[in-house]
Amino acid sequence: MNDRNYPINAARAWMLGAALCLLTGGAAYGDVVGRLHIAVKDADTEKPAAGAAVTLHDTANVRPDVTLKTDASGDAVSPPLENHAWEVSTSGDSFETDHRTITVAADTTTNVEVLLEPKTEKVIKIKDSRNLIRQSQTAAATQRNRDFLNKYPATAGNPQSLPKLLITNPGFVESSVNVVHPRGEHASTSIYLDGLALPGALQGRAGALLSPEAIQSADILTGGYAPEYGSETAAILNLTLRAGTIAPLRTFSLQGGEYGTFDGGVTFGGQGGPTLTPGVEGPAPKRFRYLIDLNTRSTDNALEPPQPDDQTAHNFGRSTTLFGKFDYIANDRNTFGVTLNAAPAETQIANRAGLPGKYATVGQGFGYGGARSADGTIVQDAGSPDALGSGTIALPSQQAAGQDIVQTDTNNFGMINLRHTFSDTVTGLFGIGGSHSGLDLHNHSPSINPNSFNPDGTLTQTDNSIEFNPTLNRVYDQTEFQGSVTASLKSHTFKAGFELQEQRGNESYQFVPQSQLALDALAAVDTRLAPAGTIQTDGEGNTVTDVLGNPVYLATPGAKTPTLQVHRSGYYRAAYVQDTWSVNKRFTLNYGLRLDSYHQKQEPSEGEDNSITKTELSPRINASYLLAKGTVGRLSFNHLFTQPPLAQGAIVGTAIKPETLDQYDASVEHQIGSNQTVKMAYYYKNIRNQDDTGILIPYTQIGAYTTLNYQYASVHGFELSYDLAPKNNVGFGGYIAYANSLAKAGGVDQSGGPAPEINDHDQRNTISAGVSYTLPTQASVGMDVYYGSGEESSTLGSIYGANSNVLDGGKRHDHSRVNLRLASSPTMIDGKVGVKLDIENIFDSRDVLNFNSGFSGTRFEQGRRVLLTVGGKF
Repeated sequence: MNDRNYPINAARAWMLGAALCLLTGGAAYGDVVGRLHIAVKDADTEKPAAGAAVTLHDTANVRPDVTLKTDASGDAVSPPLENHAWEVSTSGDSFETDHRTITVAADTTTNVEVLLEPKTEKVIKIKDSRNLIRQSQTAAATQRNRDFLNKYPATAGNPQSLPKLLITNPGFVESSVNVVHPRGEHASTSIYLDGLALPGALQGRAGALLSPEAIQSADILTGGYAPEYGSETAAILNLTLRAGTIAPLRTFSLQGGEYGTFDGGVTFGGQGGPTLTPGVEGPAPKRFRYLIDLNTRSTDNALEPPQPDDQTAHNFGRSTTLFGKFDYIANDRNTFGVTLNAAPAETQIANRAGLPGKYATVGQGFGYGGARSADGTIVQDAGSPDALGSGTIALPSQQAAGQDIVQTDTNNFGMINLRHTFSDTVTGLFGIGGSHSGLDLHNHSPSINPNSFNPDGTLTQTDNSIEFNPTLNRVYDQTEFQGSVTASLKSHTFKAGFELQEQRGNESYQFVPQSQLALDALAAVDTRLAPAGTIQTDGEGNTVTDVLGNPVYLATPGAKTPTLQVHRSGYYRAAYVQDTWSVNKRFTLNYGLRLDSYHQKQEPSEGEDNSITKTELSPRINASYLLAKGTVGRLSFNHLFTQPPLAQGAIVGTAIKPETLDQYDASVEHQIGSNQTVKMAYYYKNIRNQDDTGILIPYTQIGAYTTLNYQYASVHGFELSYDLAPKNNVGFGGYIAYANSLAKAGGVDQSGGPAPEINDHDQRNTISAGVSYTLPTQASVGMDVYYGSGEESSTLGSIYGANSNVLDGGKRHDHSRVNLRLASSPTMIDGKVGVKLDIENIFDSRDVLNFNSGFSGTRFEQGRRVLLTVGGKF
């Protein structure tokens, strides 16, 4: 079988296999919905209460109320419900009404016991409670919703930032340039929208992919994955998107503040067409639902800057998110949906403007990689003092020299889906979609004379703070077809599904070196990126190296820097079968198999083609057990397959191996009273071919990234979380998320060099916490805190191996940030408009986040930002 026919034949085989799965697996609903099994009893006798009325109210105000009647056994089973909070009211002729709030668990039937108090003449009992623990959920998960976003200022500085929301969950380490590290891995996070997997996006993007404003609720999963979840498995974001509400929705928001920050948005939605429930007074649910969210943001302090003081040095950013969701309920059996999203962004690459004198011995941000001090010296305590570049070379900073590099991002996706109900217990979800991702670097920097040489053949410009004049273009298009079917049969929920994804992309790279040290570094990465030339040798034939340790590369006079192009094509395919078995009222077991297959072919304009194909069968088993009333224990074993992210290989055009791992999870969760939960968790990962993303050309910060495979790695950690929900949305609320972890690597990387012992994104201790207080008018005050004990890349040392200086004893540098929000009643002005004051980073902490990091270079915490927001209905 030749290579060009292989993907086509494989696709046919996978489509046939997926069809067989669907035909043999029954049918079901999508993975953002679940069911409730409500058992109603007399509180005095504990006998079944037949004929009790159960009403389910959607807190998102999208679906009409669902009414049920209990059977002779006192049982009632709901239709599929979205996995967010539902208000459940249960009543009977001779009983007091029971009110409670229950959060639905996806892809399973949650058992709820309701004990109704008999009515008496002397005593009237009113029962109002919340079921905060999803007993039948077997995954390691935390849920965040719109109430959380409104109360806590986690995203105050950037309402478009999904990473800022993620770090409120235990196990997520905040880094820089829009990246969070889930449970010891670089990123590798899959996003599911209303039950359908979203294709991956480019690594290194500066703008948003999806705004939190489009999210109704988020299940943030970090372990105990059901077989339906895959692709990238460091974390799973199972998102329920906002939808058109029964009552028309029209809101606006205008925000302005320090660093020239402006954010403006408008959201409008509603329902139209024929009424679903004729005869209902007031607004009634209709067949067509729509929600559109538009947002734009600009600021002079877009990303974490490379110095603590001049944070606006060429650091302007502008980003926009355009989101639309449209649903049509054709009949009782079929609902069609369309989701569209565009998120363009333009971001300046922040310039080095010079670090304080403290950093003189390890580099103040001048010269290549920022390794020179302000007076132009490079500190050496070993190596050759005569190496090229070792002398004193006084240079202006990147900012003073006029470096002007701009990155543009394109992140667009669209999805069409069909939810079909086959019967009361059988439904299905099918979808087709695609994405278009682009990342470009545009250069407007001054240029040196590339044909000015010293007598020995080296460039006369030995060093320069402007390292390269880059032109980079990366464009990827992905299409996918996916579907699932599930049967809810008594104590079992069977599910089978598939995902077929085609990937194709083109990349082009040109890095025009602006000094000899930059030319040497470029040739050391890949000689195909450098002008034609040779390696310099001494009289004895030994390779001559520069102060950085790279071989000195002599460019041929008149040779131009080439543009290296790479075409990539491939696929990702998966199929799974699973069962969620309610063994009894205490014990729930989820188990099954997932088959993943990945193929990627690289075709560079220079050099040989190469490809990789890998298929893996992954068993998974996840369990939850009700240890006592309000206390659930969970155990799981997952074998996982992670497809590589959209980033070029260690050598441009080289295929990246998929990561595989075994993950073990154990946790205990307990509900305290009606509004508090506490959870303890431990996990361990044993990883092979770990994917780690870093800078393509070491020590630069110009937005060009690469991905490496580490031969093996391991991560283990302990997590503790606490959540306090305000009663009836009034009073105190709060959360705490603490994690202690260790991320190690070993063996060799993809280029054949040794892997680091500790991953550069390892952080031992992470705390995220918040507290809020809400008045009956819904005016509120909220505060949140983030503390990190420091990534491995936060130690202060030089990029030069010949300089062993380290500052502050070589210790990691912790960082912290406190945010504050004061919000008026949302109806303070004319009954429609409210005001918010947000202070991001109250104490103006400007701690070092990364120093000469392999991923993001040198980055510091962004300074205090005071923001005023006016928003409401119109």
